[in-house]
Order: sequence, then structure tokens, then C-alpha cells
Amino acid sequence: MGKFYKAIPPELIPWLLKQEVFWVATAPLSPEAHVNVSPKGVRDSFHVVSPTLVWYQDLTGSGIETISHLRENGRITIMFSAFEGPPRIVRLFGTGSVHEYGSPEYGALIPPEHRRPGSRAAIVIDVHKVGTSCGYAVPYYEFKGHRQTLLDYFDKRERADQADPSAHAEKGLKAYWEEKNLRSIDRLPGLAHAPRVERTPDCREEMRRADTPLGDVGERGGKKGIGHEHASANGTAKTERTRQEKVAVLVRAGLERQRVQEWVVAFALGLAVAAIYVQAAHIL
Repeated sequence: MGKFYKAIPPELIPWLLKQEVFWVATAPLSPEAHVNVSPKGVRDSFHVVSPTLVWYQDLTGSGIETISHLRENGRITIMFSAFEGPPRIVRLFGTGSVHEYGSPEYGALIPPEHRRPGSRAAIVIDVHKVGTSCGYAVPYYEFKGHRQTLLDYFDKRERADQADPSAHAEKGLKAYWEEKNLRSIDRLPGLAHAPRVERTPDCREEMRRADTPLGDVGERGGKKGIGHEHASANGTAKTERTRQEKVAVLVRAGLERQRVQEWVVAFALGLAVAAIYVQAAHIL
């Protein structure tokens, strides 16, 4: 039986973070335009800041539908489904904001040591409703591993940009963004700033492997005793909590800026419509 909540129940958070794939659904305002559903994978892409604030690292693809729809209206639903163990479907309904590569919000959420090849944005969702349902019709699937192809492809494109940062590499990631990610299939605006950022995209060696969890980064090279591992884990956890707290404030500010911009646009449109009515009244 389906249930709804105003925030993510605490007992669901560990389960959400364990899932290897999730789906995002968005739609433009026009009834003639295309509704979009995208699967998202690669380990540790999804993050929970609080029961009402989540985000994921958005990797480059041949389309830009999710980002374009969020820029227009902000509506988004994320869905998770259990493929092993007890059946379960979870939907997170919310308002999303886009923080492109090169923005302060992106830098706070995705520092270099956590960035994947081809990463183009951080998608932040302000969750206002959570739905759970049975999932009895979802079949069992065995997880085999993450595909490496996409990361390898965009790693090569990033290396092309790095080979000559002063030039605009024809086979670079920024050139790909300009070719594929500026407009949706309905011609809505997509990436606005990332293709023109002066800094060349880069990532750590560990992040080039699709199966690398974020907890494994930075703890390589040499044997460490149990006490050192325990202290290191505590320090890492404390650093991560501090970073997430700062990120929450930063992202909230970003969400507020986006809403203000939406209100300004709506107000301007309202004034334009009012002016047309006034002119029509004078003519009549």
C-alpha cells in the first residue's frame, strides 16, 4: 500500500544510498513538448544532505533534457526501485536547481577529488513529498557492475582540453557541450556557462573508474594500522559533515536566487500582458 511523507524517512536513507541506479523524470510546460525520463548510474552519484535536500552528480550525455526542463520550471521526480531483497519503490518529488561546472555551488558539492570524467553539473532537489509503494511487479535483477565506457570516452575528451588549455580543442569536452548540450530537443536552453569556463575539466585517477566509491578516494598507498584507519575514518566523516553543512547553506542560496529569477520573469510577463490589455482597451 502506498504511503506519502513530507520528507525522507530516516530509515529509507541508507537504502537510497545503496542503490546502483535511479531514474529522473522531468517535463517542459508545453503540452506539445517531450516528457523525459533518464536513468542515472555510476557509483555514489546520489547524495542526501538532509531529509528534504538531495543532489546528484550529472554526467555529460548526448542530450540535455533534464537540465533544460529544470531551467524552465524546476519540476522533477526521482525514482528508486528495489531489484533484490524486499520489493520497494520510492519517489522523491521536488523542485530542482542546476549548478553547472565552474559555478561556486558545483565546486562546493563536487571538489576535484570527487569529480567524475564528463561531469557537467550538480542537480540539487528540494524535496517536498516522498512516496513509497510496494514494487511487487518489479522483477529481480542481479547487479553485475557499472559500465566503464562513458567515463573512458569523456576522459579522452577532457585530456584533449588539457593538452592545450589556451585552445578550443575540437575533440574536447567543452566542444562536445557546445555541440550537444546547449538546447533540448524542444529548443529549450541547456548549459549556459560550463562551455565557456576558463578552467579545463579534470578529475583524480580514482574517479576515472566507475565502481570506485567515494569512501575509497585518498586512502591509497601503504599499509595502515587499525587505529590509524579508525582515526582517519572519524576525521573523514567529520570533514564530510562540515562540507555538507556548508553545501546546504550554499545550495539553499542558489535555490533562492533561482526562485527570485523565476519571480522576476513571471512579474515581467504579467506586466507585458497587462500593457497589452491596456492598449486594447484604449483602441476599443
